[in-house]
Amino acid sequence: MRVSFSKLSLLAACSLAWCGTGAYAATDNIPDLDGVWTFGNCGGGGAFNIRCMVLEENDELLTDRAIAYRDAIDEIAQPKYDCAPMPIPHMYTDPYSYKIEQLDDRVLIYYGKDDVVRTIWLEGHGHRTPKMNEFFYFGYASGRYEDGALVVTTDRFTFDPQGLNADFRIPSSTQKQVTERFSKDGDTLVLEVSTIDTFFLKEPWTFRVTSQPDSRAWEGSWECDLEASRQILKLMPPMYPNDPAVKRVDYR
Repeated sequence: MRVSFSKLSLLAACSLAWCGTGAYAATDNIPDLDGVWTFGNCGGGGAFNIRCMVLEENDELLTDRAIAYRDAIDEIAQPKYDCAPMPIPHMYTDPYSYKIEQLDDRVLIYYGKDDVVRTIWLEGHGHRTPKMNEFFYFGYASGRYEDGALVVTTDRFTFDPQGLNADFRIPSSTQKQVTERFSKDGDTLVLEVSTIDTFFLKEPWTFRVTSQPDSRAWEGSWECDLEASRQILKLMPPMYPNDPAVKRVDYR
């Protein structure tokens, strides 16, 4: 159970980062990331801007394999039309708020889109690591506090046909690894992301984005309407019209 606390009184009472209450106190090494954040901006200030976070359709980082897959698969096969959530790190391009909750042995990230909750298992607490044959849609995330930042490494992803970009049909493999660094600049949350995938990326794909505190109450629920999600497919002629899979969409 998480314990509410006054930051000033807790800092005065605790000489260590962890006070035994189940809650972390912000220190020089541990930033205070708790709260709801409006995401985000590449340039700092101004309106929502996602340009730095998007891996483009013809990006020079893409391998020949990524381009071949992009050209071979059609929109009807994309999981997003079956209400599958956006993957990491592409989820950050959706203009929804998110919530961070810091606990003594883990950090929870709640996303306003797709009703997704990620668990960041903090190192040094004896958490079980995945077996060699265990993979997860959102991967396995472990984290540590380092130089005033939360550094998160996520791997063990399943193969995902929309794993690098759901809009341009750019997949990711089980080799995908995402490193996130959360830090504070005054009241601004700074997120730096680096993604590697030896099958589909020639070099690491990186971006930096800032978020501001969101004073609105956290709603914490999202429902996807399957029929509404598939409506747009009726406007797209299928790439493979003789495929039995197209029967799920009425193209008339």
